[in-house]
Amino acid sequence: MTTEFETEIVKTKEFNKIFMIVFGIFYLISTFYVFLYDKENQNVYLKYLALAIYISGIYFLLGQSFIKPKQIGKLKISTDRIEFNQNNENKNIALNELENIYLKYMDYGSWTTHSIFGNKNYLVITEKSGKKFDFEILIRNRNSKNDLKKILNSPEYYEKFDLMKGGNS
Repeated sequence: MTTEFETEIVKTKEFNKIFMIVFGIFYLISTFYVFLYDKENQNVYLKYLALAIYISGIYFLLGQSFIKPKQIGKLKISTDRIEFNQNNENKNIALNELENIYLKYMDYGSWTTHSIFGNKNYLVITEKSGKKFDFEILIRNRNSKNDLKKILNSPEYYEKFDLMKGGNS
């Protein structure tokens, strides 16, 4: 019996680092102004502006897990082959053509992790010809994680699979 793991290849939105630093500074200033600055000396317009920045900061801190990443393909891993479709390119890699497979495991998606849609996990597949495929995949729940674990720990992938745990896993 062939065991299969199927998931989505995604591209998550990354924010500009300069924007995040500037927004973080504004967030800290607005928090100070709304909660710690003397209430009698506050300008009404600045107070509303600081409150708007504070509320939008809460969205960026807590609401990011509710943004669904953009799906750019599908990935199917089984005990006899790896198939994927990315950017209208269909590729089948038989296990005898596989040099190695590397998984950077961050965790699966849940309410306690980064995203309810599935955490970003990174998979690098290298063919014997030297061609590399780098994917960002979603592992949605514990059952998906266990299916992937069962396949990658099978004898077919012995000596071809490498794992790195990262983050809060």
